[in-house]
Amino acid sequence: MKRIRAKWLWWLLLAALLLAALAWWLLPPAVTVLTLRSKEVQFSVVSTGRVEAQLESTLSSTVTGRVVATPVAAGDSVRAGQPLLRLEPDELRALQLQTEAQLASAQATLRESERQWQRQQQLFAQGFISQAALDSSRLSRDAARQSVAQLQALRQQNLVRLGQSEIRAPSDGVLLRRDVEIGDVLTAGKAALLFASAGQPRVLLELDERDVGQLAVGLAAAVLADAFPQRPVAARVSRVSPRVDQDSGTVEVELQLTQPAGFLKSGMTVSAEIRTGAARQTLLLPVAAVRDGRVAVVVDQHLFWRQVRTGMAVAGELPVQAGVRAGEQVVLPAPAASLRDGQRVRVQP
Repeated sequence: MKRIRAKWLWWLLLAALLLAALAWWLLPPAVTVLTLRSKEVQFSVVSTGRVEAQLESTLSSTVTGRVVATPVAAGDSVRAGQPLLRLEPDELRALQLQTEAQLASAQATLRESERQWQRQQQLFAQGFISQAALDSSRLSRDAARQSVAQLQALRQQNLVRLGQSEIRAPSDGVLLRRDVEIGDVLTAGKAALLFASAGQPRVLLELDERDVGQLAVGLAAAVLADAFPQRPVAARVSRVSPRVDQDSGTVEVELQLTQPAGFLKSGMTVSAEIRTGAARQTLLLPVAAVRDGRVAVVVDQHLFWRQVRTGMAVAGELPVQAGVRAGEQVVLPAPAASLRDGQRVRVQP
């Protein structure tokens, strides 16, 4: 009797399992849906860049000499004309003293030649000397004049060279870098200082060439430095390079700051967001809902595949251009491609 009862229990359990499997097989697959809604979206282009002064210049000396003074340290603000570096002037001063002595001698010779010329003219008028003697006196006078002129020019040249033994700030600004120290010999033309003119800095970005079509001069932007995450700075696009770098496929974009930002230092890395249009209501589709350019839409408990056209992803969502409308329910995540078009489904909460 016990064996018969155990046998019936076994058959009942098997029948229950078969009924459950049949129910599972006959029930439509369960899917989770998302009802599409429009959101206000601000479209923008984001990139990293660097801060640069409006004008950076490399300063060098036009004369060769040993560095004897560096009165300004890197990072200091300076006024126009302020000395930044001095070279040893002794040799130039010696040349200047030599030229002054030669000029004084030449001027004395010229004065004597002028007197002789005046005297020779009188003697010639009285018939006491020949034309040749008069011409010789004139030539001596002219040679003395030329010698004085040459030495005056050399004196002026030496004065200029003496002034060039100091490198001065070309304008108000900041000394960014100094590449020489006291005791170094600086040769003419060798870069010695990096100088940045005063004024609002600019921001240079390297944007992917695919974003060029969205850019235009005058677009509003915001700049944020990692060192000052709570201090965004307003800016605008002031220049878009007409040339694409062939190696990197990028375009240089310049931003002009529109508010004071003295805390931004030249060379600092920043992130920038360029707003490419006004904020507008946009239908967004989660990236996970798209499979091979299609989404699954549930209508009256049936699944239908739709081709969709979208823009570039924005924070994991795709702006919808065509294919679905607000209020429709899409399956999230996208179901397996094996689900047929028109197949009945169960919508889970």
